[in-house]
Amino acid sequence: MSEQNPAEPVQERHGIPRALRLAALVVALLVLLTGAGVVLAGRFARTGAGNAISDLSAFAPQQPASLAGSRALPLEGQDASDFTLKTLDGSALTLSKLRGQPVLINFWASWCEPCRAEMPEIVRAYEAHKADGLVVLAINMTFEDSLPEAQAFVKEFHMPFPVLLDDTGAVARDAYRLPVLPMSFFIDRKGVIVHRQIGAMNGKQLDTFVGEILK
Repeated sequence: MSEQNPAEPVQERHGIPRALRLAALVVALLVLLTGAGVVLAGRFARTGAGNAISDLSAFAPQQPASLAGSRALPLEGQDASDFTLKTLDGSALTLSKLRGQPVLINFWASWCEPCRAEMPEIVRAYEAHKADGLVVLAINMTFEDSLPEAQAFVKEFHMPFPVLLDDTGAVARDAYRLPVLPMSFFIDRKGVIVHRQIGAMNGKQLDTFVGEILK
């Protein structure tokens, strides 16, 4: 009896062509990889759906807010959309009743780190120009925030201007269609948007934009 060659291909010993066995192996690998991909995709989809809303919050520095509304983002040169919101002290405030005064609308949330970074500058600018008629409306994203945390934020930064509560998203999400936080609109005495600021501002930027609506 002749000695069998230990290096002999297994497929030839069993009479199965090499090409056929390789093709079967490739097909098996493709099926395995496809199945793994479907499982992973399902897991990512479920994770994404679960986290979709509030990291508006997660709104990192200018992180997308996921607040797409039904209308386009207001443009500079357009009239500012009117609204009425309750303030933190329980009264109501309507934007159109401020016609004749320069208005800075600032949208913020307590968990928004860029909001925290720019708020001291907004307070400073208000104190410097309130004698010139400057009005600051700080609109809290109450529908994506906690009222106690918003109150703590206001106390921490000693915010001396009206703090409005958007508890349904009708202003931030629908009327102004915010893409990120913070976001600010500088409105002149005629009610026209002079500047639209997406993201946080530094002191120099803020002074420049305020100066434009004080004219």
